[in-house]
Amino acid sequence: MSMTKKQRHDYIMSIISENPFLKDDELSKQCKVSISTIRNDRAELGISEYRERVKSAAENEFHTVESKEELLDLKIYETGLSVLETDSSMLFKNTNIVKSQCIYALAENLALNVINANAALVKVANVKYCEQVNLGDKLVAKSTVKREKNNQYIVHVIISVDMREVFRGKFNLEVVGI
Repeated sequence: MSMTKKQRHDYIMSIISENPFLKDDELSKQCKVSISTIRNDRAELGISEYRERVKSAAENEFHTVESKEELLDLKIYETGLSVLETDSSMLFKNTNIVKSQCIYALAENLALNVINANAALVKVANVKYCEQVNLGDKLVAKSTVKREKNNQYIVHVIISVDMREVFRGKFNLEVVGI
């Protein structure tokens, strides 16, 4: 049975608020409509495209995570280590699951710290979420600078919970505002 347009709009609003990282093709499969219908629905609802939603979510979570993380070790331009204890402010609504943007924000913040940058553009980020993170999990993030050339850095970040890898990312960062 297919949804009415209003039901579909309500569903899209609900699911995007829970997970801003859903792409149009994933929404189209869930709603059983074409990708162009989803794009039209998003336009009518004022929901930005995937890239803008990811950027906005990461920026919002970055400041929350930054204030709660503890930087344990830092060798500028080499390695860094930080810890973040997850709490209820980081959860998807009505779950014990930590939002992926909180995990990403921790990784990005550590990458910025290890290259000693107040501001940097993430030119490319290749990330993989390996396991679900839950309320109360202690995230241990380790970063390593792999390469530097002309104010551009390649930084690897691995985040673990109880020695199990839950996230890994490779960030290509360009320091700006020098």
